[in-house]
Amino acid sequence: MKTGASRLFQRSLLVAAAGILALILAACTGRGGGQLPPGGEFSGSASFGFSFSCQDSGGINPPTGQLKIELSYNDKGTNPIGSSFGIHGTVDRVDPLAESALCIGKNPAPGGALKFLGRYRLTSGSPSTLSRCPTTETTTSPMCRFEVDVQDNDRSGAPSKGDSFTIMLSNAPLFCTTLGDAGKCSQLLDGSVPYIRGGKLSSGNVTVG
Repeated sequence: MKTGASRLFQRSLLVAAAGILALILAACTGRGGGQLPPGGEFSGSASFGFSFSCQDSGGINPPTGQLKIELSYNDKGTNPIGSSFGIHGTVDRVDPLAESALCIGKNPAPGGALKFLGRYRLTSGSPSTLSRCPTTETTTSPMCRFEVDVQDNDRSGAPSKGDSFTIMLSNAPLFCTTLGDAGKCSQLLDGSVPYIRGGKLSSGNVTVG
């Protein structure tokens, strides 16, 4: 009885974790690049590029799907946290069981919207509010995390100023490695987001499908 109850509890954790993350990782693929224009507290443009994949490779017996995220972002002027800077982002380390439950490659994003989270490191600049974030990750020093929201408004695959991109940078390091951390992986911590920028693109394109 104890063994059965334990397995049921573990399965419940997996279902709960997958349910939480599926709300975030709803799209099969997404990619794009472009620029946000200057405006308000941002004196310069910001350039970005990203690729997102959460799907299997097809076939009769495909391998387990894997979550892959790559993000580059550069703010080229003064901004609310200081001077120009750049980051590189990668996927959170999600438990393999939760990852395989999510990355089935059969959930197109509704309405061309995509939200994803991961870890990042500074590649240039040194804004004081992000200085606590490590540039390399160890077992005792995790990287800080980001959240990106994109909207593919035209769904045409061609450059469009109607597409939008929003990024939030946290200055709170956090590991996301177990099913018990799934809820934390699905959002940034309250009070840990000193940098938010977004809007419609001045050039470039976002494709979500």
